Amino acid sequence: MSVFRGTVYSPSLEMRTGLTVLLPRESEPIPPRGVIYLLHGLSDNHHCWEENTMLSIYAEERNVAVVMPEVQRSYYMDMTNGPQYFSYVARELPKTAAM
Repeated sequence: MSVFRGTVYSPSLEMRTGLTVLLPRESEPIPPRGVIYLLHGLSDNHHCWEENTMLSIYAEERNVAVVMPEVQRSYYMDMTNGPQYFSYVARELPKTAAM
C-alpha cells in the first residue's frame, strides 16, 4: 500500500489543504476496484482514519484506493462567505482522481 500524506492546492477552496491517499500496490495483477472517499468527523482531520484504524490493511485486502480530504469544521458545505468544501469534495476530488 502506497500512502500520500500532504497538502494540495484546491481551486475550489482557493488554498492549500491536507489530503491523505492510500493506493494499492502497483504490482497487483488486477487494477484497483474503485475509490472510497472517507470523510472525517467534527473533531478530527484527514489523518484520523489511517492513524486510528486498520484501514490500510482493509483497503489493501480489498484492492481499493482511499481518499481522505481535510475539510476543517465545514460540515462539508459550500459557505456563502467562505471556502467551497462541498464543491471540493463532491466535484473537484473525483474529477482529479479520474485524470
